[in-house]
Formats: sequence, C-alpha cells, structure tokens
Amino acid sequence: MIGKRHPGSIGKHIPRREDSNLLRGRGRFVDDVPEPRDTLFLGFVMSPYAHARILAIDTDAARGVNGVVDVLTGSDMSALAAPLSVNIEMEGYRQNARPVLATDKVRFVGEHVAVVVAKDPYIAQDAVELVEVDYDPLPASVILDEAAEVDVPQIHDDIPNNLIYECSFATERFDAIFDSAHTVVRETFRTGRVAGVPLEPRGCLAIPGQAADTLEFYTSTQIPHIVRTALAQILSFPEPSIRVITPDVGGGFGTKAQFYTEEVAAAAIALKLRRPIKWIGDRREDLLTSIHARDHIFTVEAAVDKDGRVLALRSDLITNAGAYSTYPFGCTLEPTGGVRMIIGPYDIRNYAYRARSYVTNTCPSGAYRGVAQPSCFMAIEGLMDRIARTLKLDPADVRLRNVVKPDQIPYTNVLGIKYDSGSHEECLLRAMERAEYRAFRRDQSGPSDPDYLTGIGICCFTEVSGAGSAGWRVRGLTKIPGFDTATIKVEPSGKVTLLTSQAAAGQGHFTTFAQIVSDYLGVALEDVVVDEGDTGSAPYGSNTFASRSAVAAGGAVIQAAGTIGDKMRAIAAFLLNADPEEIEMADSKAYVAADTGRSVTFKEIAETAYSMTATALPQGMEYGLHATSFYDPPPATWPNGVHIVKVRIDRQTAKVQVQDYVVVHDCGTVINPMIVDGQVQGGTVQGLGEALMEQIVYDRDGQLLNANLLDYQLPTSMDVPDIRIDHVSTPSVDALGGFKGVGEGGVIGAVPAIVNAVADALAPLGVNVNRLPLRPSDLMRAMRTTSV
Repeated sequence: MIGKRHPGSIGKHIPRREDSNLLRGRGRFVDDVPEPRDTLFLGFVMSPYAHARILAIDTDAARGVNGVVDVLTGSDMSALAAPLSVNIEMEGYRQNARPVLATDKVRFVGEHVAVVVAKDPYIAQDAVELVEVDYDPLPASVILDEAAEVDVPQIHDDIPNNLIYECSFATERFDAIFDSAHTVVRETFRTGRVAGVPLEPRGCLAIPGQAADTLEFYTSTQIPHIVRTALAQILSFPEPSIRVITPDVGGGFGTKAQFYTEEVAAAAIALKLRRPIKWIGDRREDLLTSIHARDHIFTVEAAVDKDGRVLALRSDLITNAGAYSTYPFGCTLEPTGGVRMIIGPYDIRNYAYRARSYVTNTCPSGAYRGVAQPSCFMAIEGLMDRIARTLKLDPADVRLRNVVKPDQIPYTNVLGIKYDSGSHEECLLRAMERAEYRAFRRDQSGPSDPDYLTGIGICCFTEVSGAGSAGWRVRGLTKIPGFDTATIKVEPSGKVTLLTSQAAAGQGHFTTFAQIVSDYLGVALEDVVVDEGDTGSAPYGSNTFASRSAVAAGGAVIQAAGTIGDKMRAIAAFLLNADPEEIEMADSKAYVAADTGRSVTFKEIAETAYSMTATALPQGMEYGLHATSFYDPPPATWPNGVHIVKVRIDRQTAKVQVQDYVVVHDCGTVINPMIVDGQVQGGTVQGLGEALMEQIVYDRDGQLLNANLLDYQLPTSMDVPDIRIDHVSTPSVDALGGFKGVGEGGVIGAVPAIVNAVADALAPLGVNVNRLPLRPSDLMRAMRTTSV
C-alpha cells in the first residue's frame, strides 16, 4: 500500500534532531558504552612483513604477564570461527577466504597473527610486544603498475597470477567505428590510494549472556543486520541469540560498511571465555587494517568526429584488491563499477571495456564513498577535456554535444542501464551560468597573471544509488539483502514510533525519516520518534551504504504509512460517521475533507484502536495500530550533477588554491535541503582531499609509511572554499517518493572537476595532469620540466 502524501515537512530546512546531543558532548559511541566489571581487553599481534611464512609463534612470555588471561593464535581461532568468505556469483571471479588470524602465511603489514586477552588494554598491548613470531620473509607484490607482470610473487595458491577478477564487453560495431573515426584520443589516468579516516576508529564490545546462551554485541558499524548474520554463520551460533547494537557512529564512509576480523575475534573469545570482551582500535591500527580504496589505473580511448561527438569509447581498468576480498561486498565493485559507470551522463552507443583486479600485499581494499566513480569520472571527464584540446573546442561545448538530452529520458544506455529520470543538460547549463563560465574563459584568454596560473574544471556525472535486490544480483552479490524495512507504531497516546532497518552514521536519519512519516501519515513532525541500529528491536534489512537510505528505507516508510494510514482513516470514518475516502489526515488529526470541523485527533483514534471494548472498532478490525513494510527498490536510481571549480596555481610554489566552487545536483525529491547540502559539502571536501593531498603510501616492501594523521594529510577548514549549491529536482519515476541518493555525489564530482581545473591551468605549459594526488612538489617538477 502506498501512503498518501500530505505536504508539510518534505522539502523544508528542518534542523537535525541528532545534533543537539552530539554538539553538547552527549553522544554515546562504542567506547562510551559502560563495560561490565569483568570485561577483558584485546591486543592484536600484527605482522611486520607484507609477505612471509609463519614458522612458529611463541606465546609463553606473553602468557606469563600478570593480568593476561589468554593468548590465541591462528590455530586456536580456527577452532572457534570460520574464515571470512565472500560468495560472488560472477564469471571471472576467484573465490577467496580470509582467516580471522593468519595461520600459514601473512599477506600484508598489519595482518593479525595472534591476539592477547588481558584485564586491562595497556597490559594487553604490553604483552603483544612479548609474543615472538618466527617469520620466513617472502618477496612482496605491492605496486599495482607491476601486478600484471609474469614474475610477481604468488600471494594465494588458488589465485593464479594474483588475478582475482576479470571481465570484458564489446558492442558489435566497435572496431569498425574506431577504424573509420575522424580522431582518436587516448589517455591513462592513475588514482591514488586513500582511506576513509572516520573521526571514530573502529571498535566493539561483546557481552555474552550469563544465564542464557546469548551474545550482545556493540560495534561501530553501518551494517548491524549484516554483522549479526555474519557472526551467526562464522561462529555457528544461533542468529536469534545475537543482538547487535550500533550506538552513535563517528563517521563511516564505507569504511564501516565492512565486517572485520577484529569483530569476529571479540565475539568468538567472549563466547569461549564467557566474559565480556572489548577492543577499540587506535589511529595507527585504523590506517593499517581498515579498508583502503581507489589505487586504479584507467586507460580510456575515444573515437570522435570533427565536432567532438564521441562515436565509440574503450576503457581498460586495473584495480588493486589488496590482500583479500573483503566481507560482505568483495573486490568486484571497483572494477565492475568503474567500467560500467564511466558512460555516465553521455549518449555513447558503442563501447568496449576490460577490467582486472589483482591481489597485492597491501591492506584489503573495499567500498569507500563513491566506489569507483571518482576514478571513472576522472577518466571520462579528463578525456572530454583532451578531446576539446585536440579539436580546439571548448570543453563545455564538447560535453553539451554528448550529454543525454531531456527528450531522451527515460534513457537506456549501451549497457542496458536505465535512467528513469534526470537533468543532465540542465545541470550543466545552470552550473555554467552560476560559475560565469563563459566570462571566465574570456578573461583567461587575456593577459596572463605573472604570479598565478588560472584554470576552470568541469565534471558531469551520474551516481548509482539505492540499489535493490536486482542491482546486487547484477553484481553477483546474491546474499546482500536489497530490501529495507520499516515498522510504524501509533502508540495509545497518538504519538508515532518509526523503526527502520537502517543504521545512521551522520546522515540525519532521525530527522529525514521523521519528515517522511509526517507527510505520508499526516502526523505532526514533533510527534514522531525514529529508532534504528539495534537488531533486537529494528526490523531486518540492508542497512546504510551506497546512498540507499532515502530510496530503500524511505520507500518502506511510505508503504508502512499507507497501510497504517488506511486503518486510521477507517477508524476515523467509523467515529465520524463518514466514508474512509472522505477522511484526510494532517497535523495529527483526521477530518472530513468537506467539513473540517468534524475531526478526531490521532490520540482519539489510537485510544479506540487499543480499546478493550470490541464495539469501539469497525466490525472485523484487529486491535492496535502498527504496520511493517518491506520495500525492494528498483535496480538503482540515478542522481546526476555537475561540479565546476576555479583554481589558481602559484607559479613559485605550485600550490593549488580553490577560488570558486559551484555544484548543481539532482537527487530527485529533496527531503531536507539543509541535510542534502551538508552531504554534498562533506563529500566535496573529501574529494578535494583525494585530489590534492590524500595518499596511502607503501614502499616496495609493503611497509605503510604514513599510518598517522601527521603524514596522511587531510583537508582542514583552511583548505575548504565556499561551496555554492543549486538543486534541480526530477523525481525518480521508479522509486517511491521520487527519492534518489545523495551521499556520494560530492566526492564523485569533486575529484574530476579539481583535476580538470588544474590541468586547464597548466595546459599552457604543456603539463599533462593524469595522476593523483596533485601535490605541489609533483606539480612543480612537471612545471619545470615542461615549461618553455
């Protein structure tokens, strides 16, 4: 049942409910959860080698430390927990499993080989230093550029040549079009390796039941329901006996949409010892062992006509999977996403791709905000600029010639991906107007500044969001639940409680979901309470990742509101002696549309629904006011947008300064513009960091050289420009409410736009900008080499 909307809350700038406690220091994160008095703490022994055989482990000295309760090695843990294995049903994927603690071999620096259990976290760390591991070091494969070479070290026996995944595709007339093209433009782009770096590192607290065989598990995660199911499977423990609780989460960005070995170890040891177990990672552990992302080599080639129209596109993508395929999404999202999303907002009818992913002796890679799309749009948008330079055209005009036009919507691209709605051309034209693009180009052609080089960059993009079950099946991830669930309860007081299958990590769920309930049930916003993140009370679903909350959970909320709203209208009609079709609901009241003076409050309706007098309800109606709805959204919804950025580069230092930033974004029906703007701004800042400064650095031996926030540079408030945001709204036709996702568009658009702006500024010097990050030292070296 689809709820009837009563406009009032959706579309309004409503302050976030969750901010008050967080700003006052009243947030409750995992480390704030009071641990029982008998809690034990974990310290992990981590490999100092990127690749080595484990010959022996001596734990005697560590066991002798006062306060140490136990020390477990890989063989001990294997008896308690199965390896983490991702089942990806895709041709070209080689299945891969990761032990909770390494047994025969270590495959990246930081991999766990043993765990100390102690009465105090400091004792645990001291004892870690006393565990002696005898390693036989092996040659390491670290550098992605060399991963495809014949003589690289074999990392897994069951993954020949370290090639864990490959795929390819080509349209029928592809080669003929390339052979007859007016011009062929080609470039290779190299993205850096980055980390999500949430403010709160990962951590968990596992509390076994004392009177019953149960497990209460607190963890800083975006996926509590998936964690619960995984714990049950890996530990062979009854799933109904596990309760996963996600308190406040200090940022996720996909880093916490993974299931990690530390969580398994904590739960397994808690059940073994019948004692509470706690582990809180520090920043070094977080950078060493939490998933990394990007590290792509993307070669793109376009066959174009004399006007810059792309007739055919070829892409070749190589990605770094790290040492293992991560749970639950595996390592195929990056390669498949990169080559499938690169078409973006453009009408390109002939296409061929090849994608390969290699395991290396580095931290496992995973789904970080944007998932492949910053890389693929860096490639296609960089190629658009090179087409313009080759043909002496304006980059904006090349895009306007290729972009999907309004009369083509709904549009199905060459890969069969359907855009049910969109505003690709409108967003570009509006962004150009807001950025005064034509005026900048005129000024740029005038006398040059002796101190600065100036440039302007564009990124037009689409963003895959809100994938349902069909979308995950295409990716071979048939075990990912594509649906989400909402339960709405109208209490006897007339107040409304919403339980969702989501798990907030800063997205504003407690505000936006309340706005949806308010409009689709007709309840006053202040009468709605939202709860989620506790598998003991919240209904099952996919949780929070891939810009899916508004689409998937929002759709479930609309359906549940429709079901319970119908029942409330029937009760109101019974009380008011009217037909249900005559009843409207708003501001926590139900009234006869033609006679608004005839009304009852939600409290009166609820009192009737929960009344012990059967005659108070319409004949045959059950007691109570609650409804649960499952919603499986379409394969995906497709937000789109445009970023235009102006930069200047100091000729003496090569420092890049962002002068102006414009975003025009279309995420369908905008629930709360203030929250949407915050998502766009935050993502844009992350993209700025990825483009200009962030990079995980390994040496050739696989040693991570910057596992701290002094050396891993992040943007600060001093680096962030004013970001001017406009919204275009073309509601999704296929998704309930017209919602589309918004969580990743900021980072997707920012990286290519900034890269193109820097490339535009340096074009007069002949500098080719194709590698991230764009650090001043690298830019200065290129400027000196090519300057004339």
